Amino acid sequence: MAALLRIEGLSIRFGGLQALEDFSLAAPAGSITALIGPNGAGKTTAINCVSGVIAPDSGAVDFDGEAVLGLPGHKLARLGLTRTFQNLQVFGLMNVRENVMVGLHADSHGGFSAAMLRLPFLRRQEAAIRERADEMLALFGLEELAGQPAGELAYGDQKRLELARALAARPKMMLLDEPVAGLNPAETEQLGELIVKIKDQGIGVVLVEHDMALVMRISDQVAVLSGGKLIAQGPPDRIQQNPEVIRTYLGGGEEFGLLA
Repeated sequence: MAALLRIEGLSIRFGGLQALEDFSLAAPAGSITALIGPNGAGKTTAINCVSGVIAPDSGAVDFDGEAVLGLPGHKLARLGLTRTFQNLQVFGLMNVRENVMVGLHADSHGGFSAAMLRLPFLRRQEAAIRERADEMLALFGLEELAGQPAGELAYGDQKRLELARALAARPKMMLLDEPVAGLNPAETEQLGELIVKIKDQGIGVVLVEHDMALVMRISDQVAVLSGGKLIAQGPPDRIQQNPEVIRTYLGGGEEFGLLA
């Protein structure tokens, strides 16, 4: 399967720490690529380099055949590459629907004068944005909370809201940074099902996650980082049996929760 996102030779050093060293990864559309490793392995650093949050010392990133390294997040989103963050990034004073609509206004047309005059094309555009936002709220089970301030949502609902907002812009690929962190088992199961639904729409997913049971259940391929280096890559069943992965990351392998 052809890669939609291709990372080649990313390296970055923070002072005396080599956070990433010659890291490469190929992630196709319609597939879940998990990026795992112990704390400090370089997982979020890799995502931050790809999404324009930080600049690596060397390397290249191609997305859908275009060189994108160094592009800011809003330009990447217009190309079809979106992301979520470890820490919640909802706008607490806006309501739930408005949070989703914010991501869609980046592609809207019309300036200040058009907005003041409420021109017909702008009203149609606003109606389409609201309709798309409501579609996402229904998909993620948030429609009954549409008018509620996002900051008042339960933690699990805020996590789903972030995914809904990222998906609303119709991306080709989503970078998800620990989407189930802090969720209880039932919420984790629910969010995992939603991530699979995203994949089933033909969207590529790069998933940074510590929940090994979830990773092994929903991923199509798994890449393992240790000390900023890629030490293994392959389908989940093969990764579970990889001696180096078990030795350097999982100790005795029991953390997978699947090695009965």
